[in-house]
Amino acid sequence: MSANTHKPLAVRKTLLAGTIAALLTGANVQAGGFALIEQGGSGMGNAYAGASAVAADASTVWFNPAGMLELDSREFAVAGHVIGVNSDFADRGSTLNAAFGLTAVPGDTNVDAGGATFLPNLYYVAPLNDNMSWGVGISVPFGNSTEYDRDWVGRYQAVESGVSVIDINPSFAYRVNEKFSVGAGISVQIMNATLGNSVDSGATCLGLVSRGSVDLAQCAGAQLTAAGVRANDGYAEINGDSVDATFNLGLLYKPSAQTKLGVAYRHKIDHSLDGDADFETNPGLAAVLAANSIPLFVNGGATAEANLPGQVMMSLAHQLNDKVELLGDVSWTGWSSFEELRIVFDNPAQPDTFNTQGYEDVVRLSAGLNYAHSNKLTLRAGWAFDEDPVPSPQLRTARIPGNDRTWIAFGAGYKFRPNMSVDVGFAHLFVDDTPIANASESAGGTTIRGVYDTDANIISAQFNWLIK
Repeated sequence: MSANTHKPLAVRKTLLAGTIAALLTGANVQAGGFALIEQGGSGMGNAYAGASAVAADASTVWFNPAGMLELDSREFAVAGHVIGVNSDFADRGSTLNAAFGLTAVPGDTNVDAGGATFLPNLYYVAPLNDNMSWGVGISVPFGNSTEYDRDWVGRYQAVESGVSVIDINPSFAYRVNEKFSVGAGISVQIMNATLGNSVDSGATCLGLVSRGSVDLAQCAGAQLTAAGVRANDGYAEINGDSVDATFNLGLLYKPSAQTKLGVAYRHKIDHSLDGDADFETNPGLAAVLAANSIPLFVNGGATAEANLPGQVMMSLAHQLNDKVELLGDVSWTGWSSFEELRIVFDNPAQPDTFNTQGYEDVVRLSAGLNYAHSNKLTLRAGWAFDEDPVPSPQLRTARIPGNDRTWIAFGAGYKFRPNMSVDVGFAHLFVDDTPIANASESAGGTTIRGVYDTDANIISAQFNWLIK
């Protein structure tokens, strides 16, 4: 959708179609800026360095199914992660639509967009014989949330944003020879999104006047002759769901007894979201719309395609000596496949809309080590650098204000019984200062200008049970 907010048509499109387009865009931005690698508690202590090579427990189902053959018995693992995000926004001149004189948006200019999210994982691996194993994993590869107060300056672009993707991943592994193992899996994903933002009732009514659809006197009678008035705001919320499937592949190569190389590939997946849109419409605006038989802000359905990216992970695990294992990793995620978001509406009076995303492919680098303090205790440390797929402040969204981030991680594993152990990990994520200059036609014509100061902390724990 064009970002030109100077034309009356742009104001008109901020009614039903534009509002839903903004909401569904937020769902995908959230999944993009914070695609999750937290798929196991043991790897957190290394910042997931070497994740597709180390194959230390049942979480290898996700990271590399070929690694299941490194487990000699049936194994069950359950993990949980608490992700806490601090994200403080400072306004730097957010404005209303140019048609209303580029005036400042009334509202709170210093807000906290952070919060806490809990993510679970569950894995099971079972050998079939010396050369074959199978397993299944249940995890959350995408999931996070942001929530602002309804009086902040960016409320016409974002208030509530929540998305989760549950992935059910049955997998199979086959040992080709002593050095090579291969694996494959099917991922069935259940995606859910709940998103909301305020609706500028004054801008909507004046936009209809500029199109000749209503008389100015009607807007005046409804006290809707000024844009950005918080007391006049409406609200829009959409809930969308999708179920779809994709596949993943893995290769594990052991050139020596001390070294393992892992390569894992996850194919992209195209979700088709089917959503229900609900509106709290300003009473005066509702009366103006009804008086002129304008079928906008009507509760109904909308659909959209959500293209989640493919990924390649290449990892190294090298046993330096009896105590130290060195780990490294390079991962690539193909976010450039997320080019646009197109919305199709059940309301026949509402034309389709689309938003250009402009995401870029990104790389993640990590390095870490395991230190075997004793037969029971393993200590871990790691570092990682994550690129963000959003290429510019103009394309960044308030729904998930992500940026490049650096991980510092520590952890430990403790075997308290011969067949039972626990892993814990902690990571702090340093996020670069994040400017935003998003001019959004689809959310009322506002432009959000400001800077986010963000960091995150992750605490993970995992329980492992070898079933004899």
